[in-house]
Amino acid sequence: MSNHPLVVVEAPDDRGLRAVQMRGETVGRVWSRRDLERLMRRVAPRELDLDDPAWVRWLADPSYWPDQRWRRRGTGVLMALGLLASAAVLFYVGITDTFNALAYGGRVIGVAFLTAALVEAVAILAVCDYWGKRVLRYSGAAVLVGVGIVTVTNLMFLITQIQGRSYTPFLWLWIALVLWAAWAFWVLTRQKAWQGVPHPKGVALSVVVSGIVGIASLAYSQMYVPYSMPVQIPFRISFGDPTVSADGASLHVPAHIEFRNTGSVRIYVVGTMWAVNGWPAKFTEKGVSDETWKSDAWDYGEGLKHVSYSPSHMLGTGKFGDPGNRLDPGVDLSQDFVVDVPLRSGLGRVEIDATASFIRADRGKLGNSYGESCAPSWDLESGKHLVDAPPGVANSGDDFYRCYSRIYHSSEMLNLTHAVDYATCWWLFPKWQQGVVDFAQGDTYPRLVPSISRDPEGVERLSDSEQEPYGMSTQTRSADRSLDELLKAAKK
Repeated sequence: MSNHPLVVVEAPDDRGLRAVQMRGETVGRVWSRRDLERLMRRVAPRELDLDDPAWVRWLADPSYWPDQRWRRRGTGVLMALGLLASAAVLFYVGITDTFNALAYGGRVIGVAFLTAALVEAVAILAVCDYWGKRVLRYSGAAVLVGVGIVTVTNLMFLITQIQGRSYTPFLWLWIALVLWAAWAFWVLTRQKAWQGVPHPKGVALSVVVSGIVGIASLAYSQMYVPYSMPVQIPFRISFGDPTVSADGASLHVPAHIEFRNTGSVRIYVVGTMWAVNGWPAKFTEKGVSDETWKSDAWDYGEGLKHVSYSPSHMLGTGKFGDPGNRLDPGVDLSQDFVVDVPLRSGLGRVEIDATASFIRADRGKLGNSYGESCAPSWDLESGKHLVDAPPGVANSGDDFYRCYSRIYHSSEMLNLTHAVDYATCWWLFPKWQQGVVDFAQGDTYPRLVPSISRDPEGVERLSDSEQEPYGMSTQTRSADRSLDELLKAAKK
């Protein structure tokens, strides 16, 4: 019996595990004497005295258990936490973009992120085995692949954040995951986690290729496609055939605004406005001074030598598209309207201005509350002015109404890596101020002021380069006719 003990406990391997054999067959591996006792209670036919050489043979010092349990478990826990944090982000972004991304490419990236999250979930399970007794042959390779996916996807997030030039609290997560990935690769390299994997270079190459394909797909869907497809919105103003009123006191002037989506990219309307203004004009055979016509050329883009203009009078204003309207390809917001022009008021020219501001729907989305957020600056019953717009938008005392809402990026990935921005649009009705405005006293000159800002009040406005990723465009069209032309057309 002493020559053939029932149990043989082998020497510890490089990880501190000792294989246990019973009657020549390996029945398990143990980290400590306590583990050995539990194993014996489960497999031995009777209770054994582990110190009895008649039953148990030790091939190394029975007191030598080199396993550093807390260090080993701490390493495994830290490895699993990094994978879990990345998997949670990828799952959230993936499930959101798969069903809600504004562009097809964004939804493809969402599916890829979901797949990556599932692979990382498998890697988390593999951590338990790899930092345990390594029953599974490829658990180390699975962890290595998971760490590689964390590295690639986290770099995507970090590069996107840097490219957006904005701060979000998630920046610290990307930095932490970069440091974690460097540590994880160091640990796995020291332990040669790829051992036992056939063709390890091929596995590594596949991870690198997958990363390159992922980054290329991200660049294509988030950068190239939204910037390469043009928005096609015919936007024009035209006068119709005017008629003289029955009492001969005014001229009914019809106008048409064409605004429709003829392209393949949908848009969201930030704001629209049309305004008709009449300009008293007087012909002078002698001609106006050089200072006058040069000032007109600077202020209005044209200067007439023999015509002097007086401050304008507002004849009408309105909008041809509601704030927040989604304009799909083929949708038309064109509008006809009629403005009455008084004939005995000294007006010489009639000018129509139309402004439209919109964002590309494949780059951003207005909040659902945008159209409902509009509120005036005056009391609706008494007409009393209540609040002022921020400096730089309007002067103190100017009336307006405003719409605003958060603007969402085309994908949840961009929402996490870019600061929260707000789309704001102001419909302004300035008050007359001596030496400040060029319209008649007691009158106004309506104008539209759209912007994207960092705050709901529209105070911290973004620069043009910061607004560019949303594809925001503000376009203005103008048309004017002399009163003589309109009267001649009315008499035909």
